[in-house]
Amino acid sequence: MQTHLVASAKTAIRSLTVLFLMLLLSTFTFIFTIQPSFAASSPARLLTPEEKIDRAYNYNEAAGIREEERQAAYEQAIEDSENPQKAYERNVKTFKQENPQPNLLEKTEELVEKVTAK
Repeated sequence: MQTHLVASAKTAIRSLTVLFLMLLLSTFTFIFTIQPSFAASSPARLLTPEEKIDRAYNYNEAAGIREEERQAAYEQAIEDSENPQKAYERNVKTFKQENPQPNLLEKTEELVEKVTAK
């Protein structure tokens, strides 16, 4: 009878120890999974483009130049989305400056005009 009570007590102690450890583990898990949400930036803390550029220049000059180029490209993309026809014309002009020789389509158009004009 005494051995039965000792075995029951050991089982109860083990069960309580396991429950305590599970409770402790779940508490720590809850505490540490909440922490990253405290690091989230609020809308008031978002940096302006000028602050981003200044911060990049503080890091090094090359990073500042890249940030300025990135910001200029972003502003150009906004303008292009507002007026796509102007963007298309600018792209065609740039293409023609980079490729001064007429392409196959332009040569064909010239030949068709010559043939139909005669």
